[in-house]
Amino acid sequence: MRTRIITGFLFGIILIGGILLSEYSFVALLLGVLLIGQYELLKLLATTAISAKPNKFLSYLLSLTVFGGFIFFSVLDSALGISSIHYYIYFSIIILLITAIMVVELFNASNKAAENIVFSLFGSVYLSIPLGFLVLIAMFPDNGFHPWTVLFFFFFMWSSDTGAYFTGRFFGKTKLLERLSPKKTVEGFIGGMIVSALMGVAAWYVLGMIPLWTWVSLGALMAFTGTAGDLFESMLKRQSGIKDSGNLLPGHGGILDRFDSTFLSAPLFWMLLKLSEFI
Repeated sequence: MRTRIITGFLFGIILIGGILLSEYSFVALLLGVLLIGQYELLKLLATTAISAKPNKFLSYLLSLTVFGGFIFFSVLDSALGISSIHYYIYFSIIILLITAIMVVELFNASNKAAENIVFSLFGSVYLSIPLGFLVLIAMFPDNGFHPWTVLFFFFFMWSSDTGAYFTGRFFGKTKLLERLSPKKTVEGFIGGMIVSALMGVAAWYVLGMIPLWTWVSLGALMAFTGTAGDLFESMLKRQSGIKDSGNLLPGHGGILDRFDSTFLSAPLFWMLLKLSEFI
């Protein structure tokens, strides 16, 4: 527990510092998460339990291209003056990379071609798109860099985890989804939602932008999607027969273990922020 707390504290300092320093350090931080997460994911998928062989080079290239698109069409939009030709070029590159992944598989002597193709594409969907939405969250509401908006997204994630841990430890009796995560309980899940909803009050006080009830509801919803993201990664690890996605963070595992709740939550967080503009 001591190792876990120290690692979590240092990791939190690096993450918060990287976000607050500038948009460039923030993007560099996300890029590091993407590259390390992609490495862990490909390693996880290549275990003997799954025995798929994704095309690593094209998978990395596609993931970086997808993530780069979020940066190009948001952070650099006002500076470069994006036009329709840029969209055409970008999506043409995406189509060519996906086509290449499928064509290359024709020349591999594998009886798992479908799995190899799907897993080569999976990193872009599971990692690049959610991390790209974190960029969009930081650019909300006026396409300027607003670090506290994305910081409160992480505060929602952390408050949910903390609330779920302590509530589950002291009051947890009913298993939530034992086949995927034996330690998670219904009571812990409810406690996480309550604490995350209370974090919505702080978000409203600091950020404003949307009504109080919307922030509170958003906090509770982030606890739900965060738990779902955690369970989804647990499902992948159990299918692969491993405990942690890596050992980069002592006491926590790998980057995927630390960001698993983020990947399903970030796109929905941005969508609901945007929807609040019309309510």
